[in-house]
Amino acid sequence: MLDGTTGYRKQRIEAKLGEVRDQQTKAALEQILEFNKTPVEIKADIDRFVIGQETGKIVMSTAIAFHYRRLGTTLKEALAGSDEDIEAVLRHTRTPKANILMVGPTGCGKTYTAEIASRLVGVPFVVEDLTKFSETGYVGQDTGDILVDLLIAAGGNPLVAQMGIIYLDEIDKIATETVAYRDVSGRGVQKGLLKLVEGVENTVDLGKERITLSTRHVLFIGGGVYDKLDGLVEERMARHGLQGAWQDHLLTEDLVAFGMERQLMGRFPVRVAYGQLTTGDLKDIMTKGEDSPLKAYRHDLRAWGIELRFTDGALTAVAHRAQQEGTGARGLTGILHRLLLDDLFRLPGSYLGELVVDESYIQRRMP
Repeated sequence: MLDGTTGYRKQRIEAKLGEVRDQQTKAALEQILEFNKTPVEIKADIDRFVIGQETGKIVMSTAIAFHYRRLGTTLKEALAGSDEDIEAVLRHTRTPKANILMVGPTGCGKTYTAEIASRLVGVPFVVEDLTKFSETGYVGQDTGDILVDLLIAAGGNPLVAQMGIIYLDEIDKIATETVAYRDVSGRGVQKGLLKLVEGVENTVDLGKERITLSTRHVLFIGGGVYDKLDGLVEERMARHGLQGAWQDHLLTEDLVAFGMERQLMGRFPVRVAYGQLTTGDLKDIMTKGEDSPLKAYRHDLRAWGIELRFTDGALTAVAHRAQQEGTGARGLTGILHRLLLDDLFRLPGSYLGELVVDESYIQRRMP
């Protein structure tokens, strides 16, 4: 399936395959078998990193908790009552899988939520930008290359890889459209993804070695902006006299009307819509988030004896600028870098003390 895999990737996998696998497999299995975090506990951990998006975090936490608890429980039962080896047990284990589809604007925390959740479980996690993929025979990567990345994240161990999480970023960009400039292979990419998502045995051809990798237990999370999807849903709601927020009425037929394959969308039964981050959310990200870019700059400057302090008005101004730019949380780092660049360059080694950023400071640096 991966005949088009680059030589560099083959070498990386082959190098990993030369390492001892048994200890890694045992550790990964123990992680799953002993998994006992509740949805509430997972959400509480995600709250430390992801600000806002309460509904999204609840949906993600619940799906993650039940997926891995279900898998762990089923594996426990199979291992206790079978003489088969671990590989055979994993191959024969069947559990219902609820893949997740996340809809929301850029920078609202979709990918970050999935990444943090995977860290909490302790499983391999990969993010795949679907704009790079095309149907076999066209320019671009083959969807099967996703399995190579998953193997790399799992240290080359297929048993560990098949318990991981794959985040399909910008999944909306492979929608089929009947306009001249669209990638004609959009439908083919969706069909290629369907083979992975539905949980089949896949063969990874690495030249000297062929590896069988099942995606039966892999949790897939699709994320996309789905621009103008709200209009499609609202039009249908109006036709049927439905009231309320469009996010609460999203159906498979709306995604099909957008250009997604019905079979593929049927494999993503759990759906959640993320909203645009507010100015208050963006302020909280800077002051409360554990991975806050502002906290990183404070830490960096403190190493030079400089104490960085933002006034509340300055925080509001930066958050407002990020909201205007429409890049959400990921835009904060760029704005703070542009704002502080001159002082980051001049002050280390020449100044000790407090650096106060207020509204007038921002007006001077970013008019």
